[in-house]
Amino acid sequence: MSEPIMISHSLEPRRGLHSTLSTKINGLNPPAPDCSFFALYTLPPGVIIDRYELMDRRLSFEFWGESDLELPVFAVGQTNNSLLLLNATPTDSRSKEVLVDIPVHARYGVPGVGRRACQSLEIFPPTCFWACSPTGMSTISPAFSLEPPIVSSALLRDSTHFLVSATSSHQSTLLEFPVASLDDTSRVETGTVTIISAAFLWLVYRSWRVARTLKSYHLKER
Repeated sequence: MSEPIMISHSLEPRRGLHSTLSTKINGLNPPAPDCSFFALYTLPPGVIIDRYELMDRRLSFEFWGESDLELPVFAVGQTNNSLLLLNATPTDSRSKEVLVDIPVHARYGVPGVGRRACQSLEIFPPTCFWACSPTGMSTISPAFSLEPPIVSSALLRDSTHFLVSATSSHQSTLLEFPVASLDDTSRVETGTVTIISAAFLWLVYRSWRVARTLKSYHLKER
């Protein structure tokens, strides 16, 4: 019984707040007739997964993680990784290869030092496995497990036997993204005060003009 082989695990582009995580897997030979192939991603807190983007791509998935897309990375628990379970079974049963593309985004990071401050996120390859239902399991290999790789999954509810692939030899991939620079703090504060002051003075001026116009109008009526 041959195991799936992960050919590639990469990000494109590798720099920026928005990227696509691509995983290419070959050698998909179902161990039994009624089996589905899954990829389980463990993502760091700084990575954003937008459920609606995955739904637009018509992917079958489950996601456990922070749902507020606007939170910066320092407002998210640093020990709480997100989990993404994706049904990667090829639509063509004869296909032995699958390419999984997942849009990923980086949360706004902690400000750094320097004109071109940046940070990076490390994303590891997914855990790949077969999930099979009792149908067609006439001969059960000792390699199968009765425990799912993740509990409380609706996608795995009808599966009873699981065959997890060996740990991938591919290294993790890094997403680098820019962050605000602490060197710009004084300029930002000065600019903010200037703009707010100018807006306040403009409102005062406009209020004075309106009041003067109304006073003139009332005097003419008399």
